[in-house]
Amino acid sequence: MALAASGAISFANLRDEFSPGSNTSVSFSDYYRQGSKIKAKAGNNNAVHLAADVPTSGAIDLSDFYSTARGFQFTISSAATNQNLSTIFGNDYAVDYPKIVVVNSGVTVGATATNQVAINVPANAAGSITINNAGNIYGFGGTAGNVGGDAILAASECTVTNTGNIKSGGGGGGNGGAGGKGVASVNATLSEFVDEGGVPYGGGNAPANDAPSWFDAGTTPGYGGSNNLNGAGSVADRKWGGVNQNAQQSGSVNTSWGLYTSSTNFSGSLANRGPFYCSFKVSISGSYTLSSSSITSTYGSGYGSPVINISTSNTSSGTNLSSGQSLNLTANTTYYLVGYLSNIGGGTNLYYNNFNFSFSLGTNDIKSGGAAGAGGAGASYNANAGSGGAGGSGGTNAGSGGAGGNGGALGVAGANGTVGGNGTGTGVSFPSSAPTNGAAASSGGAAGNYINGLSNVTLNNSGTVAGNTA
Repeated sequence: MALAASGAISFANLRDEFSPGSNTSVSFSDYYRQGSKIKAKAGNNNAVHLAADVPTSGAIDLSDFYSTARGFQFTISSAATNQNLSTIFGNDYAVDYPKIVVVNSGVTVGATATNQVAINVPANAAGSITINNAGNIYGFGGTAGNVGGDAILAASECTVTNTGNIKSGGGGGGNGGAGGKGVASVNATLSEFVDEGGVPYGGGNAPANDAPSWFDAGTTPGYGGSNNLNGAGSVADRKWGGVNQNAQQSGSVNTSWGLYTSSTNFSGSLANRGPFYCSFKVSISGSYTLSSSSITSTYGSGYGSPVINISTSNTSSGTNLSSGQSLNLTANTTYYLVGYLSNIGGGTNLYYNNFNFSFSLGTNDIKSGGAAGAGGAGASYNANAGSGGAGGSGGTNAGSGGAGGNGGALGVAGANGTVGGNGTGTGVSFPSSAPTNGAAASSGGAAGNYINGLSNVTLNNSGTVAGNTA
């Protein structure tokens, strides 16, 4: 306690203030400033010497000690951040001499990050340390789902007298969960549909009759070594129409023989021995269904079953499909389709016996769930708690994202996020499994500590504290 500002001061008062606990006689020569009783202030000590008016030599009188006290005092009279006592008191931090920090009423000291503290009392201090807070000492708020920052960190012994507010940063609100994937029925877009085998060549009227290198007409029953799209010689040629009749040959017996595309499928029809040979891409990865048929008329039977072969290579065979089967196709990948009959009975007259196929563009598309809402930031010395973000809307039949939790007020934990909504629709396993349930939300972050290192602190509190301790 400082000596009186006026009136009588005794030698005993002097001894009790500047040589506490001693019972020795008092000599003025022992009480010069920068002597053994009243220590000098280091050049890097930013505090005020509480006996700064005491002479360092020469004439000295009891009146020189009015309003003096033993110690260094640092007063925070305007907003400040990240106050480190070892920096404030410089080299005197490790000197056995009282050190006092005063936070004036109405003044806020805050931390600027969760790995910072508003007031730091590092280790290796010497002498008593007192923090008198009549203002506000606040930590920094945690980001989404994370712990708020501490207000005071005490790694050395100190006394904290609080008549104001000491509050940790609020915990960040938890993130919401992402919405689950849904499944919706759609029609894919067909692209790059190419007639690989039947387009007329050389400007003439005959089709090219190309087939992929792996298709051996010499060993496929009944093809007799020929990939000829035209009819056998006993009847007029069955002329080819190309894609959507883009290469119709003159003198065609039936203009329906060719390849066709629509918004719902692509198909082919011919009355010749074949094979079909085309390539295509689909816009959506999914499972697609084939329909195919061989219609027998009075002109013959026993031509086997339609076979559709689909491969990603034009030099090797792929997967054989029969009518009603499905195949998983990947978007924007070139596929080669070859259609033929498993056995044309060894005959040569495959006319008026249509061989048809249709490939549906209808599939089940996986729709992404809504994005998760972000958790709000916890309150800080300079900011209120943030509100959690709303979850995003999912695609058709997909779940909406869960909302993020609100950030916690100073000294309060953040709210938990909300679980994402579940997806619905037909169950699929390609290109991934769907529908799925919404993702779990994350918990809100805990509030920080209003005092971290409580075992080193003697707390005299008549104000308000909020948060945790450690």
